[in-house]
Amino acid sequence: MENEANGMENKSWNQAEMPIDLMRKPEVDSDRFFKLVDSSVQGLRECRLISAAFELGVFETLKIPLSSGALAERLGCDPVLMPHFCEALHSLGLLDRFEEGVREEGEKVQTVKKGAAEGEYKEEPEDISQNQNPDKGTKNDGAVYLVSELSATYLLESSPFSQQHYLAERFRNVERWARLPQIMKQGPDIVEKGPFFGEVVHCMAENARCGLLQETVRVVRENVDFTNVKKLLDLGGGHGLYAIAFSKLNEDLQAFVFDLPPVTKETRYFIKKYGASRVDVIPGDFFKDEIGSEYDLIFSSFNPGGKVPSLIPKIAAALNPGGVFVTRQVPDEKMKSSPLMSLDWNLWTFEDVKKGSSGYSFENSVPFNEYIETLGNYGLEVFRALDMKDGSRIVFAWKVA
Repeated sequence: MENEANGMENKSWNQAEMPIDLMRKPEVDSDRFFKLVDSSVQGLRECRLISAAFELGVFETLKIPLSSGALAERLGCDPVLMPHFCEALHSLGLLDRFEEGVREEGEKVQTVKKGAAEGEYKEEPEDISQNQNPDKGTKNDGAVYLVSELSATYLLESSPFSQQHYLAERFRNVERWARLPQIMKQGPDIVEKGPFFGEVVHCMAENARCGLLQETVRVVRENVDFTNVKKLLDLGGGHGLYAIAFSKLNEDLQAFVFDLPPVTKETRYFIKKYGASRVDVIPGDFFKDEIGSEYDLIFSSFNPGGKVPSLIPKIAAALNPGGVFVTRQVPDEKMKSSPLMSLDWNLWTFEDVKKGSSGYSFENSVPFNEYIETLGNYGLEVFRALDMKDGSRIVFAWKVA
């Protein structure tokens, strides 16, 4: 025991005598490391902030101006934390803040109301006495909060441009990344194809309404004579918004949306919503089933099978002579720059359809340029290719008579 004690004493003495150079810096610059970690944590904070505000109903509640105290009371939240919570949302541009002081009953304040035109929001005076005056006689430290124009446009359920399904999908993605250690050990999540596309179709519809749909329809209309288009197929069309919009360009046009049965159930919802009587659905799996015939135009936008050459003969056979095939995808050279996106794509898979290793590709997919070159082998002659603002490429090819 005495020898052991002496050994420990000597070890402590040696450690104490070892010189430590406090002025020595790491050979690798620390700025890069701290910026990487801090920016990652900052992104997580902002994501969780938006997620919590959405879950708590902050944006819907703040369609009328409220102090942080009144908001906390309405939502059942901590009144001490709520001012900080509101200020954080304000810093992201998701809430407007007004210095109102004490508001008496009946005093008029500004609120956001939907205008007469679709998607138009304007500020109008509202008598808060009609809203039971939640802040009557209550001091609010000089600040009231209200949904910003950004939030009113994209986060309110009543907005035609609401992105609530998109947010829900993004938050599900965040939860998957929270399980990254588990997935790395157990392998990718197995997702059932039908229900997955049935859910994501609403997310894609919301995204399309915010500019993608309008730009795409404009470009297609400028390059295709719709007076000659009487029958159209939106292949893997999901929500069907493209087919619905195209049907408006020719009153004699009959459009069809081909997609999986669980998806076409959702497509019917959008057909009814937009009163598209000349749009119908064809449920099926385009890898296995026939897609119809005698089409003047076949349109495919971000179709999961849009880089699979084995589908080209089926597409060519379904077109009338002189008919046009329009396909839109993201070129591979614009997708290889994000290893994080490739990892994200590979964290989940379908049970009966194998995905490719790179982002948004499937088994038997080829590079988009190679896919386009293959069109000529089946009598489809490319006459135009255009790069779009979002980084995708839209290609036009007609069937040689």
